[in-house]
Amino acid sequence: ARTTPAAAMEVRLAPREVDVVACVAAGATNAAAARQLGLRPETVKGYLRSAMRKLGARTRLEAVVAARRAGLLP
Repeated sequence: ARTTPAAAMEVRLAPREVDVVACVAAGATNAAAARQLGLRPETVKGYLRSAMRKLGARTRLEAVVAARRAGLLP
């Protein structure tokens, strides 16, 4: 069992939030993630903002790191 703070809290992201964070983790911009997922850039921004709030992240990088620590991304 991990003892990192992000893993200690049970973080639940919607499937689309995970998709968006995964795209960001791969280096995609909001526009690129939108094209890849078939969404509008504004929708991607909303999902990312929501995921960041749930993960306690202030930046895209913090969101990716927190999602990985929580076991939501490889």
